[in-house]
Amino acid sequence: MTTPWPADAWYLQLADLTTDLRFRRLIHSGQSVELPQRVFDLWLLLLSEPNRLHTRTELFDRLWAGTIVEDTNLSQNVWLLRKALGEERKGWIRTVAKSGYVFEPPEPLQWFKQLPPAPQAAGEAIASADSQAFAEAAEYVAFAESQQAVLEEPSASAGPMAVFDPVPLSMAVEPRPLPLPAPLPARGLRGGRRAWAFAVLGLIVLAGAMVLFAQRWNGFGRSEPKLAVALVTIEDLQVTSRWPAKLLEEWLSWKLGSLPEVNLLSESDLVADQGSGTVQVVFLSSVRVPNDPEKIALYVRFQEDGKEQRLEVKGDPSEMPALVDSVSRQLVARLLPAREAPWPALELSAAAAQRYEQAALALDRRDWMSAVSIGSEIVESAPRFGLMRLQLAQAHARLSQGAAATAQMEVAVKLLATAPPEAADLLEAQRLALDPRRGQDALKAFSALADRHPDKAAYRLQYARLLVNAGEPRGALAQLADAGGRDVIGLRIAKHLLRADAYQVLGDPARMRTQAAAAERLARDAGAGWTLERADALLLAARADSLQFPERPVPAAYEQAATLYEQGGNSTGALHARVLARMAGPLTGEADAALGALLARANAGGYHRLEVDVLVASADQYMKAGDADTYRARLLQAAAVADASGDLLSMAQLDFRLLRNDMLTLRFDSAAVRIERLRSMKVQGNLGTASEQFAASLLLLRGHYVEGLEVINQAERLLPAVPAGHAESEAHAQLACTRVVPLVALGRVPEARRNQDRCSQSDAVVSRSRGLLSKTYIELLLGDRIQAATSLSQAEQSLPNKPPERWIQQLELARQATLLGQPEKSERIHAQLLPQLQPTGYTAYVAQTMTGQAESAAAMGDWARSRALAAEVRQTIPADVWFLIKRLELLAIADALEHGDRRTAIAKASALHARVHRLGDAVLEMQVHSMFEPGVLDDDCSAAEREALVARTGMRGSNVDWLNLSGPAGRGTSR
Repeated sequence: MTTPWPADAWYLQLADLTTDLRFRRLIHSGQSVELPQRVFDLWLLLLSEPNRLHTRTELFDRLWAGTIVEDTNLSQNVWLLRKALGEERKGWIRTVAKSGYVFEPPEPLQWFKQLPPAPQAAGEAIASADSQAFAEAAEYVAFAESQQAVLEEPSASAGPMAVFDPVPLSMAVEPRPLPLPAPLPARGLRGGRRAWAFAVLGLIVLAGAMVLFAQRWNGFGRSEPKLAVALVTIEDLQVTSRWPAKLLEEWLSWKLGSLPEVNLLSESDLVADQGSGTVQVVFLSSVRVPNDPEKIALYVRFQEDGKEQRLEVKGDPSEMPALVDSVSRQLVARLLPAREAPWPALELSAAAAQRYEQAALALDRRDWMSAVSIGSEIVESAPRFGLMRLQLAQAHARLSQGAAATAQMEVAVKLLATAPPEAADLLEAQRLALDPRRGQDALKAFSALADRHPDKAAYRLQYARLLVNAGEPRGALAQLADAGGRDVIGLRIAKHLLRADAYQVLGDPARMRTQAAAAERLARDAGAGWTLERADALLLAARADSLQFPERPVPAAYEQAATLYEQGGNSTGALHARVLARMAGPLTGEADAALGALLARANAGGYHRLEVDVLVASADQYMKAGDADTYRARLLQAAAVADASGDLLSMAQLDFRLLRNDMLTLRFDSAAVRIERLRSMKVQGNLGTASEQFAASLLLLRGHYVEGLEVINQAERLLPAVPAGHAESEAHAQLACTRVVPLVALGRVPEARRNQDRCSQSDAVVSRSRGLLSKTYIELLLGDRIQAATSLSQAEQSLPNKPPERWIQQLELARQATLLGQPEKSERIHAQLLPQLQPTGYTAYVAQTMTGQAESAAAMGDWARSRALAAEVRQTIPADVWFLIKRLELLAIADALEHGDRRTAIAKASALHARVHRLGDAVLEMQVHSMFEPGVLDDDCSAAEREALVARTGMRGSNVDWLNLSGPAGRGTSR
């Protein structure tokens, strides 16, 4: 070979990469690694002759002159060289399909006798590696090539066909979309071909030989697993011949992944981690036979007793499924002699097997819509292909197609029933997990598996995921606690993502964001092989921002996640991210064409959970536009989709939305029924806490303060404890905000103040604003009107931007303005709000606005208008809406007093006084007291009792001075 550099050159410089000709090294950023001889020879040949096609035949002749070697050797050496160059430089070697390779350097080559200064580039550095490991690698390469022989016929021991079930989906660690699809669950714990972020040969995976990698899958167990395995499929130029290797990879992944003594690692795990254990790396490849292109050769290489071992077969395409089955049996028997039998058969045609490669790649990308489409086609032509049935069931489940998932899983379990007992146990647990009616049974099954096999990380991960999906995030967090040792990168990322999911269900966006950020950082640092995990993490981070800061613009992380999903080939994830982004954006008040397009895509792809989410988002648009009928119709349409697909979680979420609608339309009896139904479903986490908040609100709106307070306290006890020195979660803050209402009503002012402080310290604008309004009200009741006015001004400046939260707090702001003697301000607020609220169909908001208008009209002396407004409100609300009825009753008493009807006033006040005594409403009792002298009312409190109530509560400002009643007609002495 003639080289362009002179014979006395010792170093070659290409961009930011230096080649050391004397010691076969690649150097970058002060780090270096030595290449095996054959890989180095290939590199020099390409450097010498850039920008021309090097055919495979030519490369064999020049690199292995006089030696008969397998066709896969070249593919393996090119593969290794690309890994050595790294992610930023591997594109310098371009593959020309069915021809060969072209080396396209970014700039001219330079040469030196002395080591040149290393230019700094944006690409990753070549990782340094242990010198002994490289020595072993070189020795293995020499051994492997010395043992090369002409391709031989399959051995007579080749057995019948086999079947494969995926650890990819079966043990998936992908974040599941939780209450607001998150999310979901990361790629499975199997090999899978990823774009390795190789830091040159830091891993020493060498062609023709296996090096036991220095790393370990610790899992959650107390000891090292018996066997850690990574399946690495060498991709060949001849794409028409790679499907047998992919079929073998998937089939072996299911077999090995189903066994408790095996932990499967991905290629990216191998790249990212440097530990202290060992991993059995198995290389798989399939190519056309050089001298007989009608046949395909299938190769397996692995280490046994420190030596390279090979399994190799060849045959017509029609024979390959049976040969894949035979090779898989042989390999399992070599790796795990006790597991040689029994295993089910692999039953599919060559045509179905070739098509299956596309389904498997879609599963690798977690593109569930594509996987379902292709998988459904395959099981039509290969109905006894148990592995595809299992994977299809799990892809259906990812799309919330519960009925279809259950049907496919039932068939899969029957077809794969002859697997070893432990694999059968796993299949049964998976079957239960896919049946929405058997959630508790699935939890018990995976709990038993995790306890029985503590070193099998995938079992405990799946158990934790089921806990999250079942609304038991606290239990999931307990399962995900680190037990010491160093997990491989895939497990660490998966645990962070699952913790983020758990905190989302708990309504703790701050901790959710922290875990998502940790996962994203790990995935980013690990390299390009973790694109989908980075997308998962960014999507969770975006969700956390939207949950905690709904008033802010839509986080850019949504689109960043969608872009990464697309880069990883996951169209399902990209669609999901964009739907969530649209849902997080401002409601326009008009039917959203973009949302409609997303709905059409979700419907066409059968993504039922996403279809439900889009319908809900669309419903919100119609409600904002004031079309309450279409709003409810869309919710019912979403409920029908969820019901048809067996998606119980979506059904619970929709019941929650309809509960909220019941509350806002004052259908309290219907709301009570929905609350009991949600309780019967034993919903936990964010949805469960929010449901209990509504249950408490229903009690408070009806005046049952003691019972409502107990429900709030019970809900908070369900939340995880806040560690010392840590800020409270938003769920804690919201409960504290709600707790202020009954505590104030019951006259427990010090406790109310403490909860108001907790509410005000939240990071969320809504809670902080609620806290300021609560502070204003408490100061007003305590008689500090100056401080109350200051707090009210602060609250007005901090109102949330978006309805309905803004509406709610504007209504409270207007009420407090009236109580502070600013009825004109209250009138302005109500006049702005009423036109916005009337089209919504929210009876509660409209009635509250009109009640406020009646109060401000009375405060300004317009009793006729006040009386008319109050009468209109009474006609639209049920008799048990205490939070409005009590205000209307107080106005009626004041109206009677103002117009000299003392007898009516006393009768109404006596009835109201008796009721507030039963309910314990100290605020209203003191307001009634302020209108009459002691002893006037039936069963009235004495002067001493009244003073004792004031002393106990400290609420000397709880009176009706804001009504400006004239004359002594019935008014008692002011306190």
